[in-house]
Amino acid sequence: PCWPMRSSTMSARRIAIIATAVVGIAALVGAVAYFMPIFKVQNFSIRGQHNTSAEDIQSATHISIGANLMRIDAPSAAHSVAQLPWVDKATVTREFPNTVDVEVQERTAALYVKRDDGEHLIDEKGKPFIIDAPPEGTVEITETNEDDQKLFADAISVLKSLDDTSRAAVARIKAPSQYEFSLITHDDREIYWGAPENNHDKAVATKTVLQREGAYWNVSAPGLVTTR
Repeated sequence: PCWPMRSSTMSARRIAIIATAVVGIAALVGAVAYFMPIFKVQNFSIRGQHNTSAEDIQSATHISIGANLMRIDAPSAAHSVAQLPWVDKATVTREFPNTVDVEVQERTAALYVKRDDGEHLIDEKGKPFIIDAPPEGTVEITETNEDDQKLFADAISVLKSLDDTSRAAVARIKAPSQYEFSLITHDDREIYWGAPENNHDKAVATKTVLQREGAYWNVSAPGLVTTR
């Protein structure tokens, strides 16, 4: 009656030995691949860019064609790519047998401000990030001499509260202070917004006044809109 138990024990030992051997072989193969360039970088797959060239992204990874794919520093490469002006986030991964995959998420230019050295683009978080020609639809912000990220972010929150039609009518936004915003339309009408609060109600009032005659409107108290 003891023989079956002995056979079972021997089978378990064989399985354990085989499993150990497989793990050892896998580790050996992995070590060889790590220290010897079996998998070499031959291609880059770059996705998500619109304003940044693929060449600049590839260069920013600091990964060379012919490099050992197993030994690339993917986190460091992603960090370097994310330092490019237009790039907000980046991920770098290995695609065996020979490709480095880079995916980027670029910033969206929400505002721009004119300075002596050019037009500074401002992203949706209110951060100036590059001197470049503003993309179509980007709104100019004026009467601000300092790069105040909080003020820029508040101006963006005002613009985001508008519906698409109202937003398309806005050419620029005046911001002499963080409590005094005015929307200037493409036909040079002014809508005084005031502080960036009660934005939803002010946006509703703005939609209404844009359909009426008048060169100046005050929606800072959206329950009592005035004109002159």
